[in-house]
Amino acid sequence: MRKNYETILCGEKVVLVPYRPEHVEKYHQWMKCPFLLEMTGSEPLSYEEEVQMQKTWRDNENICTFILLSKELCSTFLTAEDTSDSNPSMGARFIPKSLNAMIGDVNLFLSSDDDDDDAESDDRHCCEMVDCRYKQAELDIMVAEESFRGKGIGKEAVLIMMLYGAEELGVRKFIVKIKKNNSRSILLFKSLEFEESNYAACFEEYEYVFQRHTAADAAATIRVKFKSVKQTTLWIKSQEEFT
Repeated sequence: MRKNYETILCGEKVVLVPYRPEHVEKYHQWMKCPFLLEMTGSEPLSYEEEVQMQKTWRDNENICTFILLSKELCSTFLTAEDTSDSNPSMGARFIPKSLNAMIGDVNLFLSSDDDDDDAESDDRHCCEMVDCRYKQAELDIMVAEESFRGKGIGKEAVLIMMLYGAEELGVRKFIVKIKKNNSRSILLFKSLEFEESNYAACFEEYEYVFQRHTAADAAATIRVKFKSVKQTTLWIKSQEEFT
């Protein structure tokens, strides 16, 4: 989506940047891995198809995608000055510098909530700038670089993405679909209060759901989770038009 195309989200272990053309080459290499294709339920694409997919996702207001960067690998060029509110327009120079720090991605696929609309009026007062049609989102995350798995990076990235979804997009219900043999992901989402809601035997896939009455309630719960793992997030909105 265009909404997050100039947004960088910074945590303690991971930095989230919008999926841009510069990222496609490495992303394409990741998606040649049979294990990643199986875990994400993806089909292999040609490089040209990946290029077109990036453009399609950029222009689709129902898809919010961020590339995950290792903050440790970014440390040589991501300074305290860069991440301060007094310098909010670092995106144009940061993106091309950070390609070697790419470790995965995280996505929200937005849709109208299947449940009732009781929360809509409650949400409007707390997110006046949010399109409140978006009530639920399927969330998926991929830590593509094996050496960065099992370090809490995925958990932090999920929390950051959920907070962005709740506070910026008005999402109150998050859904994840996980292969039954992906025990690490199942444990991760259970620790974040996702509850099992379905099992599709034909796909060997569980569905877990995190839901609150309003997006504001969801955001409040997520912020508590941040405190419990001593994490913080900086919201950096680029004021430059970088393409």
